[in-house]
Amino acid sequence: MGPMKAIKNGITAATRIHEPLVVSLAVYLIVALALTVPVAAAMNTWVGHRLTARDLARDFDGLSLLEPMMSAGSLLSSGASPSAGALASSRAVATTLIAMLGTALVAGLVAPLPGIVLGGGVLLTYVEGRFAWRRFLWGAWHWLFSFFMLAVLAGLCAALVVTLGVVVLAFIGQVQPLTIPAVVMIGLVYAAVAMTFEYARVIAVTDNTRNVVQALGRSVVLIARRPVWTLGLYALMSVAGLALIPLYAKVVAPIIPFEWALVAIVAQQLLILARLWARLARWASEAALYRQMLER
Repeated sequence: MGPMKAIKNGITAATRIHEPLVVSLAVYLIVALALTVPVAAAMNTWVGHRLTARDLARDFDGLSLLEPMMSAGSLLSSGASPSAGALASSRAVATTLIAMLGTALVAGLVAPLPGIVLGGGVLLTYVEGRFAWRRFLWGAWHWLFSFFMLAVLAGLCAALVVTLGVVVLAFIGQVQPLTIPAVVMIGLVYAAVAMTFEYARVIAVTDNTRNVVQALGRSVVLIARRPVWTLGLYALMSVAGLALIPLYAKVVAPIIPFEWALVAIVAQQLLILARLWARLARWASEAALYRQMLER
């Protein structure tokens, strides 16, 4: 009854108080736009033809990009005299690939920033049950450094889990029956680490503390005391958010003709909005669950 009540309260709060969703969506779109500009410029300017850019965007495949690059390399190494058009095309595609890879790298580094910057204000809004610009901005600033430190520690722990996972998989690589259980175990440990740090953020705001170590300690104690409730809520809400991706890819995207570019863009933004709402609903549910446990 505990986690289901918390999920209900969290969904209600995330739906009723819409300002955090609107602000978060605006920030995420600004960051996403800044990240996609280099790739868009590479496709439309360096590739040199809008139709080519459209085809690359529609049928992106690593092999389709590597093949022209390798062809150009073969021409140069063989001493042949390739046409200027062939070399220009290969260089354009190579530049586009570099822009894509660079954007993916930068995206991985800046993806947590909106949550770090806005997280304190968002969680404070759900804890207090109302939105006020002054309190939202104060909360975002008040927990900014604490959330940044939690993000750094979470990244280090995640890197450690992945590294140990690679070592374990390399060690048991010859024993095929153990590979899948090992991958599942590594994924569960990774999720447990992410959940621990997420509850630490909720506890920091609810208990009005900026002590990162204290918040992490309370998070570990909370999960240890109520593993079914905390794990169940996190798992249910996370699966619901992740399910939106295959739902869009397998159901929504195939029915949109490629020529309907505007409709596709709107559908993609709705997917982003839905995933963002699912994340905020999970935060609100975790805050409701923690307050519920404090009242016991």
